[in-house]
Amino acid sequence: MSRGGWRFGAGRPTTRVRADQVQRIDLRLWARRGLLSGNRLFSWSWSRGGNPAGSINVNVENGQGVTLTYTHSSGGQREAVSLFVGLCATPCAFGGERQWFRCPCCGARGLVLYLRWGRFACRACQRVAYGSQSEDAMGRAWRKQSKLETRLDPNWRRPKGMRLRTYERLFTALLDCEERREAALCAYALRLGCFPL
Repeated sequence: MSRGGWRFGAGRPTTRVRADQVQRIDLRLWARRGLLSGNRLFSWSWSRGGNPAGSINVNVENGQGVTLTYTHSSGGQREAVSLFVGLCATPCAFGGERQWFRCPCCGARGLVLYLRWGRFACRACQRVAYGSQSEDAMGRAWRKQSKLETRLDPNWRRPKGMRLRTYERLFTALLDCEERREAALCAYALRLGCFPL
């Protein structure tokens, strides 16, 4: 992987907006709550830090699509937007079907649409990156370690019922994460000239 960006070991430059920084609608949440069946009208809202951050009205049109109605501020003026987003379905392996959004810009299938520039569209059309795409070596090691730690008891103890071989594999992976972080920190310190060669 190339080293883009200004940070040491970063995978890509951090100029793109991250997915956790923009409002998004997730079709899986709506399907789990049974909001996509028949003709229905409901509201959806977001909050950041307990404060309301926006809301939209959603009109479900008999499984064919949804009409999103919201207001958007542009140049100090608020304008009302009504956007139709089509739905499509694919069959599942063991029966039933999975629904997808059709991106209003490119027509691609997707489960999540992001709000940027006053419109909802897929991640590619909105030029939104996942947070992990701009992590440096230290961030990747921390994220991997936290995933591994969720499988173990506190203080890296073996949970009851876990095989010894599985525990040893996880423990070795945790030690590897710590070694990678230390190596990245040492390399960064050498680049800054903190240690004489």
